[in-house]
Amino acid sequence: MGLLDQIRADLTAAMKSKDKLTVATLRSVIAAVQEAEVAGTSATTLNDEQVQKVVAAQAKRRVEAVEAFEEGGRT
Repeated sequence: MGLLDQIRADLTAAMKSKDKLTVATLRSVIAAVQEAEVAGTSATTLNDEQVQKVVAAQAKRRVEAVEAFEEGGRT
C-alpha cells in the first residue's frame, strides 16, 4: 500500500469516526497531491517520496501562515 493509499484509508476511517478536523486535513492533503499530479505539461502519478515532499510543503505553508498571523497580532 502506497502512502497516498494510506492517506485515503485514513480519510475513510476519519469519516466513519466523524472526526471533522482530521477529515478536513486529509482532504486538503489529497487535494494538494492531486494538484501536484496534474501540474506541468502532462499528468503523472506521484511516488511515495514525491507525496512526502508535497505533504511537507503543505505543512510548511501552514506553519508560515500561523507565524504571519501571530506577527500581525491576529489570532
